[in-house]
Amino acid sequence: MIQISYRGKVVFCGQPGVGKTSLLARYVDGNFSDAYHQTIGANFLIKEIDLSKMLNKLQFQNPELENDIYEKGFRLYFWDIGGQVDKLFANEYYFIQALGAMIIFDISNKNSFDNLEFWISKLKELSGDVPFLIIGNKVDKSETREVSEDEGKKFAAKYGVEYIETSAKNDMNVDKAFELLAIKILEGIK
Repeated sequence: MIQISYRGKVVFCGQPGVGKTSLLARYVDGNFSDAYHQTIGANFLIKEIDLSKMLNKLQFQNPELENDIYEKGFRLYFWDIGGQVDKLFANEYYFIQALGAMIIFDISNKNSFDNLEFWISKLKELSGDVPFLIIGNKVDKSETREVSEDEGKKFAAKYGVEYIETSAKNDMNVDKAFELLAIKILEGIK
């Protein structure tokens, strides 16, 4: 008998150049490249999530569901959506049926932070009320920081979501961010 894992779509949103593709490549493949290649449309990657550490953090009301998820696995499909707002109308269908999202900005680019409201409204409009995280990326560029950690935390608190600072280049908090989002998604189905 074939066992099908639990699966769900996660979208990555944010302005061009904030590091969405780099975060995804670091998490899925363990790679980082300094070369910038703008995403046109969307990139698509899959990662099987190791739930052994995460399931212990959840309080499942249904033990059968917990065992079923543990045995079958939890596979997330990551959609890295191009950040060109003027071309987004062609990419809106990528948001449909998403179970979660990462809304990402570059801590050294205030404009990318100022545009978070747009991405959150687009997510809510097209995906509904799904769990999401606010990610302040590129903390390896802290010497050119334009958005403080406190500003990021206050913004996330306004929406009742978690804020995490990451660096795809230095592999800082990347796994933590993905695991936290997976937990939030699992909490929604438990």
